[in-house]
Formats: sequence, C-alpha cells, structure tokens
Amino acid sequence: MKRLKEFFGVMKNFFRHPVIGIDRILSSGIKWQLLFLLGVIVAAILLFIVIEWLTGSILTIKENDPRNIFVDVYYHFADPGNQYVVEGTWNRFLAFLISITGSALMGGLLISIFSNIIDRRVERAREGQIGYKFRNHYVIIGFDKMAIGLIKQLYQKSVAEQSDHTPYLFVIQTSGSVDSARHELLSKLDASIDRRTIILHGGRDSREDLEKLHLPDCKEIFLLGEENETDHDSINIECAALINRILREKNAIGKEPRDIEELRMLVAQIQSRCKKCNVLFEAQSTFAVFQRYDIESIFQLPKKTERQWLVHFQKKYKDGAENEKLLKLTQPFDRLSERLIDFLPFNFYETWAEKVLVRGLYTPHDKGSEVIRYVPIDGDGIGYDSNRYVHLVIVGMTSMGIAMGVKAAHIAHYPNFLRDRSKRTRISFIDMNADTEFDRLRGRYDSLFDMCDYRVIDTVEPAKSYANPNTDDKFTDIEFEFIKGSVESRPIQELLQHWAEEEDGRLLTIAICFEIPQKSIATALYMPRLVYEKAHSILVRQNVSCSTIELIRKAHQYGKLRAFGMLDECYDIDDDCMKRVRRINFIYHKITPEQPFPQTLDDIEARALWEELSTVHRWSNVYNAHSVPSKRRSFGKSEPENLDEDTALIEMMAEVEHNRWNMEKLIMGYRPTTPGEDEEIQRLGKERKRKIERESFAHTYIKPYEALSESVKDYDRLIMKYLWRV
Repeated sequence: MKRLKEFFGVMKNFFRHPVIGIDRILSSGIKWQLLFLLGVIVAAILLFIVIEWLTGSILTIKENDPRNIFVDVYYHFADPGNQYVVEGTWNRFLAFLISITGSALMGGLLISIFSNIIDRRVERAREGQIGYKFRNHYVIIGFDKMAIGLIKQLYQKSVAEQSDHTPYLFVIQTSGSVDSARHELLSKLDASIDRRTIILHGGRDSREDLEKLHLPDCKEIFLLGEENETDHDSINIECAALINRILREKNAIGKEPRDIEELRMLVAQIQSRCKKCNVLFEAQSTFAVFQRYDIESIFQLPKKTERQWLVHFQKKYKDGAENEKLLKLTQPFDRLSERLIDFLPFNFYETWAEKVLVRGLYTPHDKGSEVIRYVPIDGDGIGYDSNRYVHLVIVGMTSMGIAMGVKAAHIAHYPNFLRDRSKRTRISFIDMNADTEFDRLRGRYDSLFDMCDYRVIDTVEPAKSYANPNTDDKFTDIEFEFIKGSVESRPIQELLQHWAEEEDGRLLTIAICFEIPQKSIATALYMPRLVYEKAHSILVRQNVSCSTIELIRKAHQYGKLRAFGMLDECYDIDDDCMKRVRRINFIYHKITPEQPFPQTLDDIEARALWEELSTVHRWSNVYNAHSVPSKRRSFGKSEPENLDEDTALIEMMAEVEHNRWNMEKLIMGYRPTTPGEDEEIQRLGKERKRKIERESFAHTYIKPYEALSESVKDYDRLIMKYLWRV
C-alpha cells in the first residue's frame, strides 16, 4: 500500500510538471529509470496498436496467419528485420516507424540503462554508497591513522580466535574520501586483511548511515571520528547516544516478565546484546569530564509511569530472599533497558602516556618492526632505604606533555618519601609559554595545586618567578616546576646541564613532547653532552614513524633516545591490564580485613562486579592498577613468604598506596573536606559523606595517612596484601 501511494504520488507530480518529472526520473535511481523505460515502451506499443487499428493496416509477418494487431506490432517493435515481408507503401512506412522506435527503446535506451547500472554500481562501490549485510564484524566509525593499527590488532585477534573465516571482519565508515582511505589502507595493510575490509561513506551523526553498519549484529564498536574536526568530541558523544538508541530499538524485548526466573532470563538476554563501544576523545578536558561523571544522563529514557509488572512483583515479594533477588535484578534490568553500550572512553595522549610510563612497551603490528622498550622512570625501583628520586622533565606543554606529567603524578609514589620528606617526585615542565600554560592548568587542576608544592621559574624575566606558599598542610609526595624559556636558550641549557651534574640520587628522564616531529628530533640531538651520559632516558615524540629515532639511537651517544607518540600504533586491545583492574575492584568489594589471608580471586565474579560499577569508581580502579608495576619494583617482584605476619611492610605499603590515592583524587578534581563538612559526616554518617562527594567533589579521606581511622587504613592494607596476585 505504501509503495502504491508512493507510485501515484510520483505520477501526480509527473503529469503536473512533465519536464521536471522526466529530469528527476532520469537522474534518480535505477529502479525509476527502468520503470520509466517500461512505461514509455508500453505507451509506444499501445500507440502503434491504435494507429494500426484506426488505419486498417496489415503488418502480418507469417502468410495465412489471422490478423493479430498486438502480435504484429510487437514483432516489428522487437525485431526490425521483419519489414521486408510487409506489402504496401503505408504498411511498410508504419512498420518502419514501429521498428525504428523499437530499436531506439529496446536497443539503444535499454542497453544504455543497463550500462549505466554497471557504471553506477562501480561508482557507488568506489564511493562507499552500497549497503551490505554484515554479521559478526568489527565496526570502526571514522577514519584516521589510528584505524590502521587497530585493524591489524583486530585481525591478529580474530586469527587467534580462529574466526578468520568470517567474510568481512572490518566495516569502516568515514565522512571523508573513501578513495583516499582505501589507498591508505592498501599501502599499509596486507592483502589478506584488505580483502576483509569494507569502507562505507556516511556521517556518524546520521541515523540512516549508522543503520547501514548493522550494529546489533557486530562484535565491537570503535568510535574514532575524523581527522582535523573542530567539534570532534561533541559529534562522538552525539554518535554514542545515537548508537545506543539504535541498539535499544532493534533489541526491544516487547514483553513483561511474569516471574523472577523470567526476569533473570531477560537480564541475561539484554546483557548478551550489549556492545562494547570504545569512544575516542581528542580533548583531555572532555576525557576528564567522562572520567569524573557518570554518563547515564546521555542515555536516559523519558520518565514513564510505574510499570505494572514491577508493582505486582513488589506486592508479591514483600520480604525474604525473593525480594532481595528482585532488587538485585531490577537494577541491572533498568540500567540495561536504558544503555545497551558498554561506554569505554579513551584519549590518544593518555593512552600513550600509559604505554610509556606503565607498560613500558611499544609493539608495532607490522611484521619485522622492532619492539621499543621504555626504561621505567624509577629504574629498577625505589625502596624505603633508597636515596634516589624521580625527576621527569617535560619539554613542551602540549597535550602529550601534560598527559605524561599527569600520568607520572598518578604512578610515581615511593616508600623512601615516608623516611625522608625531601624525596619527592619532581615533575618539571619547560615551555616558552609555561607561565600562561600553568595558569590554564591551574584552572583545570585547582585542588591538586592547592595541595602540592609548585614554582614558576621565568628565565626570560627572573623577577616574575614565584612559588606557592610552603605550608605544613601539603602532605603530597609530588612537586611541580614550570620553567618559562626556550629549550635552545642558554639558561635552559645550563639548567639541563646542572640537573645532569647533580649527584643527589636524581633519576632524570626527559620527555620531548613538541607537536612537530622535526623540532622534537632537533631538541633531542642538541642538548648538553652530559645529559646523554647521565639521563636515565630521553623520550622523543614522533607523529607517524619512529624510523629516524631508531636509526639515530644506534649511535653510542644517542643510545638513550626512544621514540613515542606515533599515531598509527596507539590503541591496544590487550585485556591483561583490565583483568588486573577488575581484580582490584573484586578485592575492595568481596574481601574483608577480618578474613584470613590468602583468599582466591574469582575472575568471573570480578567481571560481573565490574559491570555494575560507576564511571568514577571504574577509573579509580584503573589508576590503581597502573601503579602496580611501580609498586612491585619498589617492594620486590616476588611475594614475601611471611607477608601476612610482616605488619611493618604492609603498613609501609599501605601508606604509599594512600599517597597515590590522594594524588588520584586530587587529579580527578576532588578537594579535601572542610572541618565543617567533616563534622556533618561524623554526625549524619555515610549518606551525608556520599552526598558531599557527589555534589561538592570533596572527600573526607584526602588527608595524611596517620590522620585516617584504622578501619579506613584497612582498605589500603588489604589491597597491598594482594599486590602480587593482582
């Protein structure tokens, strides 16, 4: 009925404006072109039938056959070679007209339309305009250099899972040039991977284009966005919400549960349809927002009237175990009904900072490429009795430079600070606009700089240098320096020389983070000679290829240079780190200090607990896991046999963990509670504490370790007991 109405609508418009109608039909899709041709052929045949009938013409081809007007016209229309059998001048003239019209319509026009069909099909395929049926595929929305490394990893993962028989593993959607994307893929990917890649043209803010990706049937979604977009993050947020809406509508249950068992089955069914959606945020400020706040408001449905089945359940199960089961099931049911994507934000700069400072490894996915191993900023570890301390110098306050500094502040916490308060980790930024950039950073991390020692050193106009007041309430073990000046200038070069000469236990790591690769290389090559001898490591930011740095560092003098920050090999799909993260969360939720040590870690239950976790607590566990390699170097790589009895070691480890936790909360935007807020929490209890955390972003436990209650300290002690098992 709908198609019939559409057809009559087209015909109505056609007869109202015939010239416009013909132009629109001829420039539209193949379907309407063929229908138009069929209509013209039928009209021409009917016209000649009427002419033959009115004029009494005889166009019969076979002798002694009875006259059949329709057959006569059709034979001449379809085959012009029958004109010679017709007798009479008028009859031959009419046969000629019918034959020439048939040749034009059945030969020329029909062949040109079919030729056009093939040409347009090829053109649409080249432009990524053809939709296909996909299943069990990976979806990459947006195309940039990061997509290439991602495809290589996903292909290797698919081969390892023995799923390489899938016809199309990767479906890429881009709003840019499909031809350019295809050429770039061909130059970087093996033929075996390229054959399994389909590129479609479309906008990620268009529902119609997203539906062509068959999102409900895919394995996983990677939302990257396009290169050089001014509103990249906003469009990605909008796209994530649109993807969720599509999945929710396509997977609508359409029925109400009748009992608890059916509710459990529905929860499991919806959970199986939930898709991982990895979302790239370019701006660190946007990424930080999605670390701090729960994202449910993006996906929330309009409030509906109370559901009758739930009212019935609540009346039926007023008390007891069944009511407890109902409560446990309705929460995930409500959450999954609203959100069918597992929203996983990531940031290019944060990911690279983790790769360098936490994992210490860059593994190219090209065959024959060498692995780059990064030297830990704390060397082989800084123990309680050590006189060493970390000094990370970041040249260039770019997005990458700030990400490296923040990541170091997350992980660089060591036990010798407990013995000697001067052994703080120092993070120094060098930039020609360091004072202005610090003002911007101060606005973003206001609570952090209130609780840390920092100084701004102006090498251009020394009188403008200043430091924050050095008060006793700064209990953090990180200090910051912001040094204004050009890295090529004499004062900065002398400062680098001085840091290299100092014999004070300094572990000097220099990270050169300029956006322009050539500038980073030049800076790395023209530093004081002593820096190359004494520095722990020199990291050089590169955008595309690490080949230049890899060649240079083969020379003895430049052996400590390491490239990082390459665009095409950023995101890692390795799940090992997430396993540690989920285990940490499991310890906090399932193991108590009263239970005897050791306890087993249940990875299946840990995964289930992780699914229920809020965004803020997820990131808290992630940052805790990032500090594990550093802690193991400081406290020993193997678990002590008498760990449960060595209370002094556990107490020391717990205090280091609390110092790390303080820094984590300050970086995430929390501030210490005021005395008045502490009094309210004492009087009103946990509910008031949660409200202050949620609404004021203040936390009562941001304080020195010795100021905590024993029950709070137990959480730090507990996680440290399980350090080597995480």
